[in-house]
Amino acid sequence: MLPESFGGAPAPESYITHVRGVALLAGEKISHLFLPDEGFTPDPPASGRVLVATNQRILAFSLDEGKGETFIVPLEDLGAVSLKAGTRNPAALFQGILLVVGALFIYLVLAYWLTGRFQGPQLPVINMDAGALMVLVAAVLGTFYIGRHYFAKEAGAVTFQGANWEFSFPYLGGVPGEQIYEVVNAVFADRRSGMDVALNRDG
Repeated sequence: MLPESFGGAPAPESYITHVRGVALLAGEKISHLFLPDEGFTPDPPASGRVLVATNQRILAFSLDEGKGETFIVPLEDLGAVSLKAGTRNPAALFQGILLVVGALFIYLVLAYWLTGRFQGPQLPVINMDAGALMVLVAAVLGTFYIGRHYFAKEAGAVTFQGANWEFSFPYLGGVPGEQIYEVVNAVFADRRSGMDVALNRDG
């Protein structure tokens, strides 16, 4: 989102004339720059995903520049927007906790079982059998990946739809999940303003 001046005054004219090589049209102004993991940003990043909402178009850049896709859609072609918010499943969270506890239990059982039956090389610094250490490392890595999966921010997506096209842009929960609604509202407000101007001009 472009910064506003103090005291509620209108925001100054943006200095941005290009976004990743895409030039803004005559009279086109950027209203929001949105990153999936951070939300609003005052400047477009050089790489990565970014959603750009202007008073005339929607621009979406996915992945790194030159290695992803770029969507450019006029607002008058936009028909609908759907939002799929990320939800956390309590059953999945409970399952993740059970998996973590299970991994630690397997470590305790296997570590003592291996230590009693196989005499592997002892590690002098930590005074631990190499076999038991390998089981411990596996349990810790398993716990880390399970925790990252179940406790990370839930991902959502906003999907823009037209008559014969659609594309989605992901976002993570928290602040971006709240700010994406402001982007969508601004897009529809600019679309309605543009249609009103066109009707007045034609009339």
